[in-house]
Amino acid sequence: MQPSPDQIPEKTHNKRNIAIFAIAVLVVIVIAAIAYVALSHPAGSSSASGNNDGRLQVVTSFRPITLLVRPVAGDHAVVTQILPAGAEPHEYEPTPNDAIALQNAKILFYDGPFMEPWADRLATAANPGIVRASFFDAVPSSVFAQMKANNPSFPDPEQDPHIWLSPQLAKYYVEDIADKLSAADPANASAYRANAAAYEERLKKLDSDYKTGLSDCTTRTFLTSHAFLNYQAAAYNLTALSITGLSPDAEPSVQQMAAILGTAKADNVKGVIAETDEVEALSQSVASELNLPLYPYTTLEVLPQGQLSDNDNDYVAIMENNLQQMRQTLQCK
Repeated sequence: MQPSPDQIPEKTHNKRNIAIFAIAVLVVIVIAAIAYVALSHPAGSSSASGNNDGRLQVVTSFRPITLLVRPVAGDHAVVTQILPAGAEPHEYEPTPNDAIALQNAKILFYDGPFMEPWADRLATAANPGIVRASFFDAVPSSVFAQMKANNPSFPDPEQDPHIWLSPQLAKYYVEDIADKLSAADPANASAYRANAAAYEERLKKLDSDYKTGLSDCTTRTFLTSHAFLNYQAAAYNLTALSITGLSPDAEPSVQQMAAILGTAKADNVKGVIAETDEVEALSQSVASELNLPLYPYTTLEVLPQGQLSDNDNDYVAIMENNLQQMRQTLQCK
């Protein structure tokens, strides 16, 4: 499902080339690091990156993946996230410690090749036998096809990695997580499936809250600096306008800015959604130009620094808060 080079914005394409080069260099380091660990920690001893308490070792790429895997894994698996606090998945450069964590793990859960272009290559180099579980692969292609049919302007899925921001799609990840954990650890399969069933009930409630909360609004169109809510818009019959399209690094021309501002006015946009994970100077500028309020939205991409509350570690709680921001943006009743 990887996009072709001509579909990727130039800046993003350059970043991916840098990441690919970095991974190629890292492979040499990985081999040396793994050899060192093998010599330093012979069979039966504990390694520096994992514990040998008998629990299943699982690796996740970044924050939203982790928040959806942990409730299903429960106490029967150790879940290690690759990205540290403050790191952005698009631009992350893996370290030898990441390779060692993957060597000790049975499963890698990640979003897909567009979001983490380094994940598959790194896993292959560090541990050829590891199960690579992409969230994109967990969603049936027919679901994406239906989204496209409902919204002809909806982009091809391989170009937009933000699938975790649609509560309707989350159930597919949870089902796949339970399947992968159960296959790797049959002794605890019933616990994984019970955890998944309980969590799916929370996700159903979340989806219902979105359907109800977004059913009666003054407008059904919202504006963002770049496109990261296409899946949510498609799921709940909303229209997502974006200034720069799918690339957060693109710089809009004067003509693009004028066109999007005109469309926003014509479509009765009442607010601008801004990511809280990074500085959104462009969103602030557009909101000021249109004299509209700015509403913060947590995309979950970057793990915040410091101590986190229980709600900060709860996908459902974060998405419920995002729903309230969206309701204000659309002026829902």
